[in-house]
Amino acid sequence: MSKTLKALMTRLNWQTNEVSLELHNTEHESRMVEQQIKELEQKISQTCITSININPELEINKLNFLTQQQEKKEELQMILKNHQTLEAKLKEKLLRIKTELKMLERYLEREEQTAKKHQVKAQENALEEWVLQQRKTV
Repeated sequence: MSKTLKALMTRLNWQTNEVSLELHNTEHESRMVEQQIKELEQKISQTCITSININPELEINKLNFLTQQQEKKEELQMILKNHQTLEAKLKEKLLRIKTELKMLERYLEREEQTAKKHQVKAQENALEEWVLQQRKTV
């Protein structure tokens, strides 16, 4: 196997590991953001519970709180969407790298098979020559 192919395969393996790690980190961050969104939704739903007495100042504070929480939730949803987009890109990149590695491995297998066939032919030819020389000497 040539040094360039070895170097290319090493680089592709390194990229596979790097992309896998980045994908794992992104998936972890996505889960964290999803958890934060769930917590915000719980806060929002708990705040929406109305009391029997209506206090205007309290209601204004409640609306401000709800607005802030809703804005945080929307920001987190955008972050989550960005993470999901990044995950899809990383998965695609990982698939492409693995496909390239498989193609190189198949190429190397074919080259090895071809080399073995040539070696077997060379051995057969050498054996035939030896047999012919033995017949001539006898």
